[in-house]
Amino acid sequence: MRRSLRTLRHAEHSDSRSHIRPWQHSRPGGGWRPPVPRKVYGIAAGLTVLVLIAVVGLLYAGVRPANHIAVSSSACPKASATSGPTDTLLGVNATSPSQLATDTSEFGHLPVLRVYYTGMPDPDLWTTGVQGLNHSAVVVSFRSPPSTVLSGADDAALAKFFDSAPAGYPIYYSYYHEPELLVQAGTFTTAQYKAAWAHIAAIAAAARNPDLKSTLILMTWDLNPSSGINWKDYLPAGNVISVLGWDAYPAGTVHDSDPQPTSPADFMGAAEAASRQVGLPFGFAEFALGTQTDRPQWLAEVACYLQSTGALFGTLFDSVGFPWMELTDSPSIQAWRAEVGGSGR
Repeated sequence: MRRSLRTLRHAEHSDSRSHIRPWQHSRPGGGWRPPVPRKVYGIAAGLTVLVLIAVVGLLYAGVRPANHIAVSSSACPKASATSGPTDTLLGVNATSPSQLATDTSEFGHLPVLRVYYTGMPDPDLWTTGVQGLNHSAVVVSFRSPPSTVLSGADDAALAKFFDSAPAGYPIYYSYYHEPELLVQAGTFTTAQYKAAWAHIAAIAAAARNPDLKSTLILMTWDLNPSSGINWKDYLPAGNVISVLGWDAYPAGTVHDSDPQPTSPADFMGAAEAASRQVGLPFGFAEFALGTQTDRPQWLAEVACYLQSTGALFGTLFDSVGFPWMELTDSPSIQAWRAEVGGSGR
C-alpha cells in the first residue's frame, strides 16, 4: 500500500528532483561526478548543459569514498519532558497533499516542509496547500527567468503570494535554488540573478511579515576548490539574503555509486563554516543517503549535527524519483520519525 501511495504522489507532483541536479560531492576535496540534468530549460540551454556535462565527464577520474565517522549521540540536544523540542526544524519534502498525507503517516507531524515549484509559487500553499494543511514552517522555492522578474511581469503574483502568507511560522522562500549550472550554461548571469533576487525581496518586504525569510539555496559542491565556483558570486549585496540554505549529499549518494554513510561534519561542515564566515544563519534544504546500510544511525547523526550547530532547518530528500535515496525500510523510517518528533519549537 505504501508503495502505491508513493507512486500516486509522484504522478501528481514532480518535486522529486525535477530541477537540474548540478554536480554534488561528498566534501571539499572529495571525489565527484557530473549527473544527468533532470529538466531542460529550452533547447539551446539544454544542449549547452549537455556539452558542459560531457566535458566535465571526460575529466572525471573516479569517486573516492569518504570515511564514516560516528557522531556521539550523547552530544545531541535531544528533547525531553522538561526541556521541550530542540529549535532545529526537521522534516521532508512534500509539495502535494497526497505527499503530505503519506509523509505524516510515516514520520508524524512535520515541523517543516520542503516545497518545490517549477514556476511562480501558488498562494493556495497557505490555505488548501500543504502548509495550510500542516500548519508548519516551510522551505519553498520557485522559478521565473530573471528578465521576466525584472520586467515586473511577476510582481502581482509575487505580491499575492507574500501578502497572503501567514504569520507565526518561519517561511524560508528561495528563488531558483541551485542556480549554479544554469549560470554556467549561460541561461542567465549572476548579475541578473542577484538583481532579480533584490527585486523579489523588496516585494516580500512590502508584505511586512517578519516570518518571511529570503533564503539563498546553493550546493555544497561550490565549496570544493575543484568546482571552479565562488559561491559568494551568487550572494546579493545589501542584506537581500537573510538565510543561507545548502543542498548536501554524502559520498556516492547522488549517482548511486557506492554510497557511503559519511559523517555529517565531512559533507556539511564546509557549508556551516561558509555561512558563519558571512554572518548568516543557515539550514540544509536537502540531504539523503543512498543506501540502507547504517542509515538509521546516520540519520540520527545528521540530526545531532544540525541541532548541535544551530542549523535552522534540515529537510530530508525522500522521493520515488530517486529510489536508492527513498526511505522504504522500516528502521530508517522509524529513525527519522524519532528525530522529527524531537524537533521544532
